[in-house]
Amino acid sequence: MKHFLSLVVFALFMSGCTKNTSPVSSLKTNVISETQRQRNLCLDWYAYRIETEKAISDLNLKTEKESDLMVYCEFFKNVADTN
Repeated sequence: MKHFLSLVVFALFMSGCTKNTSPVSSLKTNVISETQRQRNLCLDWYAYRIETEKAISDLNLKTEKESDLMVYCEFFKNVADTN
């Protein structure tokens, strides 16, 4: 009977611990790096989701030419998403 009571207490303790723990993915902060932000902007521009002027402005490029933006974003075109 003593072992059964210990087993019940242990089971209750374990069930309480598993219900209160957060998954590891929720503990990871959702911070976007500057490179990831630039990649997202370039991919949005490639997909025609944002205008050229807005992409140039958001990327803080010193130029206003679409060809320069294309050269800048070429790097991000085939880079895998690491986040």
